[in-house]
Amino acid sequence: MDLKSIEQTFNLIYDFEKMKDSTQEILEELVRKCSTNFLKDKERSLPKGLSYSDLRIQYRYASIFVNNFDREFPYFKICFDLVHPKTGVQLFYYHVDYNIVGEFSDEYFGRY
Repeated sequence: MDLKSIEQTFNLIYDFEKMKDSTQEILEELVRKCSTNFLKDKERSLPKGLSYSDLRIQYRYASIFVNNFDREFPYFKICFDLVHPKTGVQLFYYHVDYNIVGEFSDEYFGRY
């Protein structure tokens, strides 16, 4: 089995497009409610004159982690960027870990 076959099988088993869309919806909701969640603590990292709602959400990649020394079971991560609307530069990342059965496990947000 080659990597392209693994990708196709993964996409089919986990209904990847739907999962990617639902992960993006989580990020969109976080941005909408940024004044009442953990994003509020990172507002000082925003470029002057911009708010989170000004940034463009962009899908970046998915990673599958297998044979990981620290984890008993494989898992995968779906990654998005928040991009400056004028420069196109990625300012923040948002990564969501999903467990082997496709359930939300953890999320990470930070500045590049």
